[in-house]
Amino acid sequence: MRELPNTLLKKSELTVCLCAPGIVAEALEHLMRGDIAQTEFAACVRCDPVLALRLRLLPADFTAQPDLLRAVLLAAPVATGAAQVAYSAHWRQSISVAHLAQALALRSGVADAEAAWTAGLAHNLADYLEPSTPTRVHPADYLAEIDPNGWLADAARYHAEPLARGRAAHPLVRIVQLAYQLVARADAVDSVDVRAALAALQMGAGEAAQLLADSQVQTRQLALRFGLLDAAAPSLNAGFERLARLYAGQAAQSALHSHFRHAGSDNQLFSLLQDTLRALFGIEHTCLFAPAADGYLRASAWLPTAPGLSTLAIPLDDGHSALPRSLVRSAPQQFERGALDGALVDEQIARLLGVSRLLCQPLTLHDGQTSVLVAGDASPDLGMSTLWRFTLAEYTETLRPRDAAPASALAPAPMPAIPALPAAPIATSDAIPRDRARRAVHEVANPLTIMRNYVNLLSDKLGSDSSVQRDLSIIGEEIERVARIVRGITTTDEAPAPATELELVSVNSIVSELVRMSLGTLFTPNKVSVQIDLNPEVPPLPLQKDLLKQVLFNLAKNAVEAMSTGGHLTFATRLTDATGQRQIEIEITDTGPGLPAAVMEHLFEPLISNKGGDHAGLGLNISHSLIERMNGQLSCNSTPQGTHFLIRLPTLQNGQTTLTTTRYGSM
Repeated sequence: MRELPNTLLKKSELTVCLCAPGIVAEALEHLMRGDIAQTEFAACVRCDPVLALRLRLLPADFTAQPDLLRAVLLAAPVATGAAQVAYSAHWRQSISVAHLAQALALRSGVADAEAAWTAGLAHNLADYLEPSTPTRVHPADYLAEIDPNGWLADAARYHAEPLARGRAAHPLVRIVQLAYQLVARADAVDSVDVRAALAALQMGAGEAAQLLADSQVQTRQLALRFGLLDAAAPSLNAGFERLARLYAGQAAQSALHSHFRHAGSDNQLFSLLQDTLRALFGIEHTCLFAPAADGYLRASAWLPTAPGLSTLAIPLDDGHSALPRSLVRSAPQQFERGALDGALVDEQIARLLGVSRLLCQPLTLHDGQTSVLVAGDASPDLGMSTLWRFTLAEYTETLRPRDAAPASALAPAPMPAIPALPAAPIATSDAIPRDRARRAVHEVANPLTIMRNYVNLLSDKLGSDSSVQRDLSIIGEEIERVARIVRGITTTDEAPAPATELELVSVNSIVSELVRMSLGTLFTPNKVSVQIDLNPEVPPLPLQKDLLKQVLFNLAKNAVEAMSTGGHLTFATRLTDATGQRQIEIEITDTGPGLPAAVMEHLFEPLISNKGGDHAGLGLNISHSLIERMNGQLSCNSTPQGTHFLIRLPTLQNGQTTLTTTRYGSM
């Protein structure tokens, strides 16, 4: 019989290797939220030695097939029962070696950090094969397709060899060998061979011990996150239980998908929605309020309801009522009868529905307008339920364009829409229509709200760990910053933006926060090493933190994109005197190929980007405008050896206490 190609044997064996149920579960959750192209999905999958390698071996365009990727995850073998104890120990070793190898590579600069992570993660790949699976190839051979030079495979193959044998080997091999020794041997940092290997990397034993301790902390945090804690801990089953719930959720979502597809008209769709709420959540009493032409929320005829509700009109700016509050926040809001701080109109709606509690949920209508679904006596935590989100997502997915159905099929008269805001003058033929922008803002607001809610839940679950809470706080601030930018997209030019209060902001803190936030999501995945050189004498500045962070992130992102094969990025701050005025300088320098002369001539002008994808060609133009609004200057110098941008900001904003700004959209 003809022998199968070796590469097919390797890939087929890899498909039966065990995966972590908690990681598979979280990856599926990201897919359900449409995060396949986002860094969260990649950051999750890269923590599973088998999944990370399987996806690396697939074609580059595989991520464009989310349904097939979901099938891969659902079909992945996972560690269950007694196998979880051994699996957990093997996985913690993989993560520990990967973390430490990456840290050693970043610190020494002699090897690629991402390659060090991959080799460290895969060093014990044979431990994940099913015991009954015959091994036809060495596990290190799985890495051959990723690195044609074979350094990755060598690093995994020789990880346990004595350090003396690898003294002159490729740096990646030496890094993984050293990481493995430090993790596997309790006294390794004090041994002669390890100290000699550290000295070759210009590192001391104390620094190595600190890196090892950091990697152990990171490993434990990931083990808690994915339910892979120590041997007999109850958390071992947490990952599998989470995955089992997701399997059930996937089946429920599939059933809901088929259920809503039976709707032949918008009228039938609302009837199916009522049936679903009754059957799945026990909600018997519902009504729908939608914005009317007079600017008030009024009962809609799309859902049959109590006659008295049609006489109510709720101002959209009523902060006491849960209905407009759900629209403003793009998130479910609760109301309990008898609440002292609740709006009387909510009390009346609950009375007319005959319920004691209201859940007010933003809901999209067939014409793209956002209404409020009011569900009576819903469970207090229903708004955060996965099944609830599935239901709303499938309802929204089924909505058809308004002109797709004949007018006779739409029984109730449609609610008049709120008059559109006056559109700004259209400067070019490819300007985005304001109505389309408003709809996009609405659609973006929903996932931002979900992310914000998840951050709050994580904060409650993870307790008082200061480092974790600091990271979650940064994430929450970034989500809110994106929300503010998005909300500013539809601000009319005719309505001047209100003056924004300044705050004393530490420039050094903003730079440090940006690097910390982007290290694992922007810099390391793109093989970019980062150095920060911050002058501690730089004083706080009276300005808007969001604006400066927006500029710095845009410049960092541009620099990473310029260094397509990796490179080095430096952030520096310093105090200078210019024309008799104290200034703060922020310098961002990359080692990319430099900018062409034709680009430099129009660098800060709005242009059509040639990068493709989601690049609008406005980033540097916006950054330049924002720095000018902070009374500063943004300049650029570029050579074939690299590009550096220089931001100059006065230490005082001309004595101002407020600064009028305009929020800009996506860069």
